[in-house]
Amino acid sequence: MTRELSAEEGRILEMIQSRYGPQNKAESITWMNDGEATLWVRDATGAMVLMAHLTNLANWRLDGTIPTDEELRRDWLQIVGT
Repeated sequence: MTRELSAEEGRILEMIQSRYGPQNKAESITWMNDGEATLWVRDATGAMVLMAHLTNLANWRLDGTIPTDEELRRDWLQIVGT
């Protein structure tokens, strides 16, 4: 199953692309369960560096479980110093 990314899922994908590169694209998303978006994030060398469950991250950011973009970048996406 595939669907369009929600606005927040798309925003998180853009954060990932800005740090890890454009090879992390919507076409690389794995769709799980009932349309949950998961991305196996790869760096510029092609090495997998993390798995980002875009749907959960988006929901947690919107409901305040992850209170700031700074925390999302640092603690969940491992984006430091950018």
